[in-house]
Amino acid sequence: MRMRVSPVLPNVHGAPTAQDVKDRIAPPANATLYDVWYAKGNRIYQCNPEKTGFQFWYNVQTHAFLYPTQGEEEPFEKPGREIGQLMAAPLNPDQQMASPIDTYPTIYYYPDGSWVGTTKPLATTTKEEGRAERGDANNLDDHLEPVVYRSTDGYLSHATYVIRLKSIDGSVPPKEACTTKGLVINKPFTAFFMFYTDDEGLQQLSEEKIKWNNMVRDYARPPKV
Repeated sequence: MRMRVSPVLPNVHGAPTAQDVKDRIAPPANATLYDVWYAKGNRIYQCNPEKTGFQFWYNVQTHAFLYPTQGEEEPFEKPGREIGQLMAAPLNPDQQMASPIDTYPTIYYYPDGSWVGTTKPLATTTKEEGRAERGDANNLDDHLEPVVYRSTDGYLSHATYVIRLKSIDGSVPPKEACTTKGLVINKPFTAFFMFYTDDEGLQQLSEEKIKWNNMVRDYARPPKV
């Protein structure tokens, strides 16, 4: 079932819409897309030759600046247009050691300071039949993440699910490159992050938009002459 598209999200050139999300990573039917941001940054991998599986290379940090896509045309990453930041945070109080097993991707929204933290994906395209990470093993998979932490107010406080879509590069380095423990490799990447909310969140977003616009207007100061 295709997700509903919020009326506050117009079709924007270059940015994905709800129709671009495959059923296998789609959020529940009551979730509505309310914003899409473009990310450009880096994933930092650390070599752990004594470990096996996905931890052979451990993603010790992910960092990216986020840019709006609504009403914008490519390239989205215009200098001075950053509206947010993505990073990995050790939010689990039971794992405060160096390089904890679980870190939480945390997205921070500059204009009002709101934020969300997501956990392990609920669904991904990594194991899609006939494909390896979108078909070429060079790009990160598309995936659906639930919001498990968030600010108590603000724009991102209404997010219930986040989808990462159309990533370019950033994938785990090849196993044979991990020869020295502690070796670090920086993998640049780009992606789109799609934010979903429920009916209550849509109503609150509509009301808060009016309040926010009024606040910006009331506190706007004329330029000095």
